[in-house]
Amino acid sequence: MLNKSKNKKGLNLALVLLTIILIFNLFTVSIYAQSVKITKEELREIAQKTIDYYQDRYKEREFKGILDWPAFGLFGFEEDVSGEKWTTEDGKNGAYWREQQVKEGIGLRSSASTDYQRTIIGVCSAGKNPRDFGGINLVEKVKSTLLPSGKFADSLEDNTTGEPVGEDLINAHIFGIISLYCAGEPIPNRDKVLKWLVDKQHPDGGFTYDVKYFEDPEDYYLIDSDIDMTASALMALGILGEDQFNEVVQKALNFLHERQLDNGGFDSWGTINPESCSWVILGLNSIGENPVGEKWTKENGNNPVTAMLEFQLEDGSFTHVLSKYGNYRISSNAMATEQGLYGMASAYNEKSLFKMLHEKYRPEAEKHLFTDYKPGDFGFKEAMDLVYKYELSGHLDGTFKPNDPIKKLELGKILSDENYSTNENITGEEFIMAIIKNVNLEENSFEGYFKLAHEKGFVYENFNPNKPVTRAQCAWSIKRLRESQGL
Repeated sequence: MLNKSKNKKGLNLALVLLTIILIFNLFTVSIYAQSVKITKEELREIAQKTIDYYQDRYKEREFKGILDWPAFGLFGFEEDVSGEKWTTEDGKNGAYWREQQVKEGIGLRSSASTDYQRTIIGVCSAGKNPRDFGGINLVEKVKSTLLPSGKFADSLEDNTTGEPVGEDLINAHIFGIISLYCAGEPIPNRDKVLKWLVDKQHPDGGFTYDVKYFEDPEDYYLIDSDIDMTASALMALGILGEDQFNEVVQKALNFLHERQLDNGGFDSWGTINPESCSWVILGLNSIGENPVGEKWTKENGNNPVTAMLEFQLEDGSFTHVLSKYGNYRISSNAMATEQGLYGMASAYNEKSLFKMLHEKYRPEAEKHLFTDYKPGDFGFKEAMDLVYKYELSGHLDGTFKPNDPIKKLELGKILSDENYSTNENITGEEFIMAIIKNVNLEENSFEGYFKLAHEKGFVYENFNPNKPVTRAQCAWSIKRLRESQGL
């Protein structure tokens, strides 16, 4: 009896322990599901269905039409749409067909800057040269549309003057920024470009497709901004160097957050759809937000990514709606599929696809930025770092003038020092004292400052305390200053 009792007690204890373990495991799974409902590996498998869908669908068309937008999403999953897998035996692929169209002017209307902008994104996604595609320098075409106001024009050419024209379409401005960034370019006249966009933010924190004009200022408070355009504006703001701590960005984020639905997705143009989820994912990644993080995950575990995936069909394509809406049915939709794929790619890489293209194309873009300053020239790499951080810029005539004196105002911007705010040249002595203040405030003589600068390797060759510091020399020294600070 005693042995049976012991065995029974042991069995009961084991059952209790097993129950505790099961409860703990269920609790753990539940908590995990609350924070992330899908793993990165699972997302990759889901995306593969869409990749296979494109492969099957476009192979029979000799891959015609895979540029511009499908190629963008495929690039995000390291699919080379100009490679063997996406090319016919006789050498035809998406880039080939798009180039033939470009040569014939198909899909490149002078009345629509966005035609050129999306073509750049597609060409870069296919690994081709946006500065010579179909005999056209697409990058220069888009750069030429920048108006004195800081707006990328709606149209490349006015019918009468032949000049860029139009300041109504916010999307043309945003994709002017995005397309140049994808081609590896810094955005020209960045401060004006940024100001134009910021000025178009509505009181609710969002943005719309076009500029609104009202005589009564109160009417602006009646505007209900658009989810997609607000997300697109976040992409542009991120490209222009703003992050989630910027006031304009925060207002846009609040707008999106307030309109996020319980399923984690968004309602735009009258219906819940995957396209809006995709744009929000790209927008959040562009300014350092995590679309599957706690802030964007509902209590039920849903977020923009899981909401978007609800629209994927069995064949890997995406539908625009989950139930009949107007003329829409539950069926494969080209735009929904394109945007679903690059939404998945952005979430998978935890990084904006625009940034991935930018990093790929920047080395080539640097070669073409300035007519008088090229790779290998003294201070070139260091100067490019300042140019791409919008701390130093070239001139409107396409030159950099590396041997011109740096102005105190320019140095003040680089160092974030308001004491240097005039358009005067700065001597070697003044320059050394200015940069050493960033690492040591105890010295009070030039000799002491110079000794420190020399020890730390900040002093450029042929330094002269009485001569003006050139733009190239400044860039060279600033690079070494920041390296010493771990920046």
